[in-house]
Amino acid sequence: MNELLGILPVKLKESMKDNGIKAFVADQILDWVFKKSVVNFSDMQNVSKENREKLSTLYNLFPFKNVEVLESSDGLAVKGILTLEDGAKIESVILKERDYYNLCISTQCGCPVDCKFCLTGITGFKRNLKAAEIVGQILWANNYLASKKIDHRISHLVFMGMGEPLLNYDELIKSLAMIHDEQGFFISTRKVTVSTSGFIKTIRQLIEDDVKLNLAFSVGCVNRDKRIEIMPVEELNPIMDVAKVLKEYQALHNRKLTLEYTMLAGVNDTDQDIQDLIGLAKYLKAKINLINLNPHNKIPFKEISNSKLHRLKTMIQNQHVPVTIRFRKGRDISAACGQLGESRMEEANENGND
Repeated sequence: MNELLGILPVKLKESMKDNGIKAFVADQILDWVFKKSVVNFSDMQNVSKENREKLSTLYNLFPFKNVEVLESSDGLAVKGILTLEDGAKIESVILKERDYYNLCISTQCGCPVDCKFCLTGITGFKRNLKAAEIVGQILWANNYLASKKIDHRISHLVFMGMGEPLLNYDELIKSLAMIHDEQGFFISTRKVTVSTSGFIKTIRQLIEDDVKLNLAFSVGCVNRDKRIEIMPVEELNPIMDVAKVLKEYQALHNRKLTLEYTMLAGVNDTDQDIQDLIGLAKYLKAKINLINLNPHNKIPFKEISNSKLHRLKTMIQNQHVPVTIRFRKGRDISAACGQLGESRMEEANENGND
């Protein structure tokens, strides 16, 4: 059975035509899925029963066989624990901003990068997600908002959920095509940010393929010795070499670059560490996003004090580098930055693997 969300709208119309479904019906289906956020063919009221039954034998519309929803107490975050067809679980987070909704998307089930301050890495890696499973998270989120009578759809995306997006390159690119398509989710490239721990080969692939993205680079620490300890990716992808290829990418596309810096008490929070970060930001003409660690009993680090966090922010501002502190959302449901993955732990325990 074909995954409907893995087929670009123009190709989907061709596929439906080949299966004896008229063009106007294909347009109706696209409207129900991408504009009205319906996840079942049976709910498409203006489509004949015959066509609905036929479509359900040809296409799998919703790529998740079960959805569990956790809502934060402050109403600013909603975590979806999404069970895939093979029983694996991923997590996706709806984030309420001032006047729009953002979605934190996963691209892998687990993560192979093993950053020591991230719960997802601790849970290990199971597999890459297919494009339909990636964009299916947007359909889930829009369906949830509609079910709550919220007059908004997801308008911004951050690929900062479970996994390293650039290690699922082909499916990432396929999903972006669906995301940007006028008859798909039609979300502007300017409103999509892809996070990476820094893989030189795939950043070069972005250059070769002329893919324009807002990138967020997870720094960890600029000091090589410290970075290797908390981000093993440093061994094969030295941060100075990553910086050079990022600068090349920025020169070609002039897209927004953010340096994500997770604060770990006693590890990467010295004044020298921050001076090194400032130097990197100036070299790349990048904005710095300070993220105080979101603690978890499986993560062996502690957050820094708020007073120190704000002192370091002022230190960066005084060097005329743009800087923000990421506002914490969803900590009470383990939906904050670096906390995704508890469902994977539960899955392992269910399968008898600690």
